[in-house]
Amino acid sequence: LLIRKLIDLNCYVRCLDLMIYGDNSLKGLSNNKSFELIEGDIRNKKLVEKCLEDIDVVIHLAAIVGDKPCEAAPKSAYDINFSGTQILAEIAKKKKIKKFIFASTCSNYGVSDSDKFASEESILNPVSLYAETKIDSENFLKNLATENFKIITLRIATAYGASYRTRFDLTVNSFAYEAYKFNRLSVFAYDTWRPYIHVIDICNIILSVLNKNNFDSDCSILNAGFTNENFTKKQIVEKLKIIIPKLEIKLVALSNDKRNYKVSFEKIEKLLNISNTVDVSYGFSEILNALKNKSISDDVYNSTNLESLSRFFRD
Repeated sequence: LLIRKLIDLNCYVRCLDLMIYGDNSLKGLSNNKSFELIEGDIRNKKLVEKCLEDIDVVIHLAAIVGDKPCEAAPKSAYDINFSGTQILAEIAKKKKIKKFIFASTCSNYGVSDSDKFASEESILNPVSLYAETKIDSENFLKNLATENFKIITLRIATAYGASYRTRFDLTVNSFAYEAYKFNRLSVFAYDTWRPYIHVIDICNIILSVLNKNNFDSDCSILNAGFTNENFTKKQIVEKLKIIIPKLEIKLVALSNDKRNYKVSFEKIEKLLNISNTVDVSYGFSEILNALKNKSISDDVYNSTNLESLSRFFRD
Protein backbone atom coordinates (compact mmCIF):
# COMPACT_ATOMS: atom_id res chain seq x y z
CA LEU A 1 0.00 0.00 0.00
CA LEU A 2 2.68 2.51 1.01
CA ILE A 3 4.79 1.97 -2.10
CA ARG A 4 1.79 2.55 -4.34
CA LYS A 5 0.80 5.69 -2.43
CA LEU A 6 4.34 7.05 -2.78
CA ILE A 7 4.38 6.35 -6.51
CA ASP A 8 1.02 8.11 -6.85
CA LEU A 9 2.67 11.14 -5.23
CA ASN A 10 5.35 11.07 -7.98
CA CYS A 11 8.05 9.65 -5.72
CA TYR A 12 10.71 7.29 -7.03
CA VAL A 13 10.76 4.25 -4.72
CA ARG A 14 13.62 1.80 -4.30
CA CYS A 15 12.62 -1.22 -2.21
CA LEU A 16 15.12 -3.54 -0.55
CA ASP A 17 13.41 -6.73 0.63
CA LEU A 18 14.56 -10.20 1.62
CA MET A 19 11.39 -11.69 0.06
CA ILE A 20 10.74 -14.07 2.95
CA TYR A 21 7.05 -14.03 2.06
CA GLY A 22 7.42 -13.98 -1.73
CA ASP A 23 6.88 -11.19 -4.22
CA ASN A 24 3.18 -11.55 -5.09
CA SER A 25 2.34 -8.23 -3.44
CA LEU A 26 4.79 -6.39 -5.71
CA LYS A 27 4.18 -8.11 -9.06
CA GLY A 28 1.88 -5.36 -10.28
CA LEU A 29 4.76 -2.88 -10.03
CA SER A 30 7.34 -4.78 -12.08
CA ASN A 31 7.04 -2.48 -15.12
CA ASN A 32 6.61 0.77 -13.22
CA LYS A 33 9.43 3.20 -14.03
CA SER A 34 9.07 4.85 -10.62
CA PHE A 35 9.77 1.60 -8.77
CA GLU A 36 12.90 -0.47 -8.30
CA LEU A 37 12.98 -3.75 -6.38
CA ILE A 38 16.26 -5.09 -5.02
CA GLU A 39 16.12 -8.50 -3.38
CA GLY A 40 18.53 -8.69 -0.49
CA ASP A 41 19.29 -8.28 3.20
CA ILE A 42 19.72 -5.01 5.14
CA ARG A 43 22.61 -6.69 6.97
CA ASN A 44 24.57 -6.77 3.68
CA LYS A 45 26.59 -3.56 3.96
CA LYS A 46 27.74 -3.44 0.33
CA LEU A 47 24.20 -3.92 -0.91
CA VAL A 48 22.83 -1.26 1.44
CA GLU A 49 25.53 1.16 0.24
CA LYS A 50 24.34 0.60 -3.32
CA CYS A 51 20.65 0.90 -2.41
CA LEU A 52 21.11 4.27 -0.69
CA GLU A 53 22.74 5.98 -3.66
CA ASP A 54 20.76 9.11 -4.67
CA ILE A 55 18.13 8.60 -1.96
CA ASP A 56 16.54 11.48 0.00
CA VAL A 57 14.59 9.63 2.72
CA VAL A 58 14.73 6.16 4.26
CA ILE A 59 11.51 4.54 5.50
CA HIS A 60 12.76 1.61 7.54
CA LEU A 61 10.09 -1.09 7.76
CA ALA A 62 12.40 -4.12 7.40
CA ALA A 63 11.95 -6.46 10.37
CA ILE A 64 10.62 -9.75 11.59
CA VAL A 65 7.39 -8.34 12.98
CA GLY A 66 5.37 -9.65 15.91
CA ASP A 67 5.88 -11.72 19.01
CA LYS A 68 5.29 -15.19 17.55
CA PRO A 69 7.37 -14.66 14.38
CA CYS A 70 10.28 -13.47 16.55
CA GLU A 71 9.89 -16.51 18.78
CA ALA A 72 9.96 -18.75 15.68
CA ALA A 73 13.36 -17.39 14.59
CA PRO A 74 14.86 -15.63 17.63
CA LYS A 75 18.50 -15.32 16.48
CA SER A 76 17.56 -14.04 13.04
CA ALA A 77 14.90 -11.76 14.54
CA TYR A 78 17.36 -9.96 16.80
CA ASP A 79 20.03 -9.81 14.12
CA ILE A 80 17.68 -8.38 11.47
CA ASN A 81 15.67 -6.11 13.75
CA PHE A 82 18.58 -4.63 15.70
CA SER A 83 21.83 -5.24 13.80
CA GLY A 84 20.10 -4.54 10.50
CA THR A 85 18.81 -1.23 11.86
CA GLN A 86 22.32 -0.28 12.98
CA ILE A 87 23.80 -0.98 9.55
CA LEU A 88 21.04 0.77 7.62
CA ALA A 89 21.06 3.88 9.82
CA GLU A 90 24.85 4.24 9.91
CA ILE A 91 25.11 4.01 6.13
CA ALA A 92 22.16 6.39 5.66
CA LYS A 93 23.93 8.94 7.86
CA LYS A 94 27.19 8.47 5.96
CA LYS A 95 25.29 9.03 2.70
CA LYS A 96 24.01 12.35 4.13
CA ILE A 97 20.37 11.30 3.93
CA LYS A 98 18.35 13.96 5.76
CA LYS A 99 15.45 11.95 7.19
CA PHE A 100 15.19 8.41 8.57
CA ILE A 101 11.71 7.12 9.51
CA PHE A 102 11.82 4.07 11.75
CA ALA A 103 8.88 1.72 12.37
CA SER A 104 8.80 0.74 16.04
CA THR A 105 5.86 -0.61 18.04
CA CYS A 106 3.46 0.12 20.89
CA SER A 107 4.34 -3.37 22.12
CA ASN A 108 7.24 -1.60 23.82
CA TYR A 109 4.80 -0.63 26.59
CA GLY A 110 4.17 -4.33 27.31
CA VAL A 111 2.20 -4.42 30.53
CA SER A 112 1.08 -1.03 31.85
CA ASP A 113 -1.63 0.41 34.09
CA SER A 114 -4.81 0.03 32.03
CA ASP A 115 -6.38 2.89 34.00
CA LYS A 116 -3.88 5.25 32.39
CA PHE A 117 -2.85 6.00 28.82
CA ALA A 118 0.79 5.34 27.98
CA SER A 119 2.52 8.36 26.43
CA GLU A 120 5.88 8.67 24.70
CA GLU A 121 7.40 9.46 28.12
CA SER A 122 5.96 6.39 29.85
CA ILE A 123 8.25 3.66 31.17
CA LEU A 124 8.75 0.87 28.66
CA ASN A 125 8.00 -2.63 29.91
CA PRO A 126 8.63 -5.15 27.12
CA VAL A 127 7.40 -8.72 27.53
CA SER A 128 8.61 -10.08 24.18
CA LEU A 129 11.77 -10.41 22.12
CA TYR A 130 10.08 -8.36 19.38
CA ALA A 131 9.65 -5.36 21.69
CA GLU A 132 13.19 -5.74 23.02
CA THR A 133 14.62 -5.54 19.48
CA LYS A 134 12.65 -2.36 18.84
CA ILE A 135 13.64 -0.71 22.13
CA ASP A 136 17.31 -1.51 21.56
CA SER A 137 17.00 -0.04 18.06
CA GLU A 138 15.31 3.10 19.40
CA ASN A 139 18.11 3.64 21.91
CA PHE A 140 20.77 3.19 19.23
CA LEU A 141 19.05 5.64 16.89
CA LYS A 142 18.74 8.31 19.60
CA ASN A 143 22.52 8.47 19.81
CA LEU A 144 22.94 8.58 16.02
CA ALA A 145 20.53 11.43 15.27
CA THR A 146 21.87 14.92 14.51
CA GLU A 147 20.56 18.19 13.14
CA ASN A 148 21.46 16.96 9.66
CA PHE A 149 20.23 13.40 10.18
CA LYS A 150 16.71 13.60 11.57
CA ILE A 151 15.24 10.37 12.94
CA ILE A 152 11.50 9.94 13.47
CA THR A 153 10.54 6.81 15.38
CA LEU A 154 6.93 5.70 15.06
CA ARG A 155 5.61 3.38 17.77
CA ILE A 156 2.87 1.90 15.64
CA ALA A 157 -0.36 0.49 17.12
CA THR A 158 -1.62 -3.03 16.36
CA ALA A 159 -2.30 -3.18 12.63
CA TYR A 160 -5.35 -4.57 10.88
CA GLY A 161 -7.01 -4.44 7.47
CA ALA A 162 -6.65 -5.84 3.95
CA SER A 163 -3.52 -5.15 1.93
CA TYR A 164 -1.60 -6.60 -1.01
CA ARG A 165 -0.29 -9.22 1.45
CA THR A 166 -2.98 -9.44 4.10
CA ARG A 167 -1.68 -10.77 7.41
CA PHE A 168 -3.74 -13.04 9.63
CA ASP A 169 -1.45 -13.04 12.65
CA LEU A 170 -3.27 -9.80 13.56
CA THR A 171 -6.16 -9.81 16.04
CA VAL A 172 -8.84 -8.05 13.99
CA ASN A 173 -8.05 -9.93 10.77
CA SER A 174 -7.81 -13.28 12.55
CA PHE A 175 -11.10 -12.75 14.41
CA ALA A 176 -12.85 -11.85 11.14
CA TYR A 177 -11.57 -14.98 9.40
CA GLU A 178 -12.50 -17.36 12.23
CA ALA A 179 -15.93 -15.79 12.59
CA TYR A 180 -16.58 -16.10 8.86
CA LYS A 181 -15.33 -19.70 8.55
CA PHE A 182 -16.62 -21.22 11.78
CA ASN A 183 -19.20 -18.78 13.18
CA ARG A 184 -17.60 -19.17 16.59
CA LEU A 185 -14.75 -17.45 18.34
CA SER A 186 -12.70 -18.13 21.48
CA VAL A 187 -11.31 -14.88 22.88
CA PHE A 188 -8.40 -15.19 25.30
CA ALA A 189 -7.47 -12.44 27.80
CA TYR A 190 -10.64 -10.66 26.72
CA ASP A 191 -10.24 -7.71 29.12
CA THR A 192 -6.76 -6.74 27.92
CA TRP A 193 -6.34 -3.41 26.12
CA ARG A 194 -4.61 -2.64 22.86
CA PRO A 195 -4.60 0.27 20.39
CA TYR A 196 -5.50 -0.61 16.79
CA ILE A 197 -4.81 1.04 13.44
CA HIS A 198 -5.76 0.22 9.86
CA VAL A 199 -2.90 -0.23 7.39
CA ILE A 200 -4.31 2.66 5.34
CA ASP A 201 -3.92 4.97 8.32
CA ILE A 202 -0.39 3.71 8.99
CA CYS A 203 0.43 4.79 5.43
CA ASN A 204 -1.23 8.16 5.97
CA ILE A 205 0.85 8.80 9.09
CA ILE A 206 4.10 7.86 7.34
CA LEU A 207 3.25 10.14 4.41
CA SER A 208 2.48 13.00 6.80
CA VAL A 209 5.81 12.49 8.58
CA LEU A 210 7.53 12.36 5.19
CA ASN A 211 6.09 15.76 4.25
CA LYS A 212 6.72 17.47 7.60
CA ASN A 213 10.05 19.22 8.07
CA ASN A 214 9.93 21.07 11.39
CA PHE A 215 10.28 18.45 14.12
CA ASP A 216 11.12 19.67 17.63
CA SER A 217 14.21 17.48 18.07
CA ASP A 218 16.83 15.57 16.08
CA CYS A 219 15.24 12.29 17.21
CA SER A 220 11.45 12.41 17.58
CA ILE A 221 9.53 9.50 19.09
CA LEU A 222 5.81 9.41 18.31
CA ASN A 223 3.09 6.94 19.21
CA ALA A 224 1.50 6.23 15.82
CA GLY A 225 -2.22 5.63 16.01
CA PHE A 226 -5.39 7.26 17.28
CA THR A 227 -6.60 7.51 20.86
CA ASN A 228 -10.19 6.60 19.92
CA GLU A 229 -9.00 3.22 18.63
CA ASN A 230 -8.01 1.79 22.05
CA PHE A 231 -10.17 -1.25 22.83
CA THR A 232 -10.26 -4.42 24.89
CA LYS A 233 -10.56 -7.65 22.93
CA LYS A 234 -14.09 -8.01 24.31
CA GLN A 235 -15.01 -4.60 22.92
CA ILE A 236 -13.78 -5.38 19.41
CA VAL A 237 -15.58 -8.73 19.42
CA GLU A 238 -18.78 -6.90 20.34
CA LYS A 239 -18.29 -4.81 17.19
CA LEU A 240 -17.89 -8.01 15.18
CA LYS A 241 -21.08 -9.45 16.67
CA ILE A 242 -23.04 -6.45 15.40
CA ILE A 243 -21.99 -7.49 11.89
CA ILE A 244 -22.51 -11.23 12.55
CA PRO A 245 -25.35 -11.37 15.14
CA LYS A 246 -25.37 -15.19 15.35
CA LEU A 247 -21.64 -15.39 16.12
CA GLU A 248 -20.89 -17.71 19.06
CA ILE A 249 -18.35 -16.17 21.43
CA LYS A 250 -16.45 -17.90 24.24
CA LEU A 251 -14.57 -15.54 26.57
CA VAL A 252 -11.49 -17.01 28.27
CA ALA A 253 -9.69 -14.97 30.92
CA LEU A 254 -6.32 -16.72 30.72
CA SER A 255 -3.72 -16.30 27.98
CA ASN A 256 0.03 -16.64 27.44
CA ASP A 257 0.00 -13.12 26.00
CA LYS A 258 0.71 -10.78 28.91
CA ARG A 259 0.45 -7.53 26.95
CA ASN A 260 -2.06 -5.01 28.23
CA TYR A 261 -1.78 -1.31 27.43
CA LYS A 262 -3.80 1.74 26.41
CA VAL A 263 -1.90 4.38 24.47
CA SER A 264 -2.30 8.13 24.04
CA PHE A 265 -1.80 9.40 20.50
CA GLU A 266 -2.49 13.02 21.39
CA LYS A 267 1.02 14.13 20.42
CA ILE A 268 0.91 12.83 16.85
CA GLU A 269 -2.73 13.82 16.35
CA LYS A 270 -1.85 17.43 17.18
CA LEU A 271 1.55 17.49 15.48
CA LEU A 272 0.29 16.16 12.15
CA ASN A 273 -3.31 17.41 12.50
CA ILE A 274 -4.43 13.90 11.60
CA SER A 275 -7.29 11.56 12.48
CA ASN A 276 -8.21 8.03 11.49
CA THR A 277 -10.01 7.59 8.18
CA VAL A 278 -11.45 4.16 9.06
CA ASP A 279 -12.08 2.15 12.23
CA VAL A 280 -12.14 -1.41 13.55
CA SER A 281 -15.74 -1.99 12.41
CA TYR A 282 -14.70 -1.02 8.88
CA GLY A 283 -11.74 -3.40 9.15
CA PHE A 284 -14.01 -6.31 10.09
CA SER A 285 -16.39 -5.58 7.21
CA GLU A 286 -13.49 -5.20 4.79
CA ILE A 287 -12.01 -8.62 5.63
CA LEU A 288 -15.42 -10.33 5.70
CA ASN A 289 -16.32 -8.90 2.28
CA ALA A 290 -12.96 -9.96 0.87
CA LEU A 291 -13.54 -13.50 2.12
CA LYS A 292 -17.06 -13.54 0.66
CA ASN A 293 -15.98 -12.36 -2.79
CA LYS A 294 -12.89 -14.60 -2.61
CA SER A 295 -10.39 -11.79 -3.15
CA ILE A 296 -8.79 -13.30 -0.02
CA SER A 297 -8.63 -17.10 -0.09
CA ASP A 298 -8.01 -19.76 2.50
CA ASP A 299 -4.52 -20.11 1.03
CA VAL A 300 -3.70 -16.56 2.12
CA TYR A 301 -4.81 -17.39 5.66
CA ASN A 302 -2.97 -20.71 5.72
CA SER A 303 0.27 -19.23 4.36
CA THR A 304 1.20 -17.90 7.77
CA ASN A 305 4.27 -15.85 8.56
CA LEU A 306 5.46 -18.56 10.96
CA GLU A 307 5.53 -21.21 8.22
CA SER A 308 7.42 -18.91 5.87
CA LEU A 309 9.90 -17.98 8.59
CA SER A 310 10.49 -21.61 9.55
CA ARG A 311 11.29 -22.44 5.94
CA PHE A 312 13.54 -19.40 5.46
CA PHE A 313 15.53 -19.47 8.69
CA ARG A 314 17.05 -22.36 10.59
CA ASP A 315 17.54 -20.85 14.06
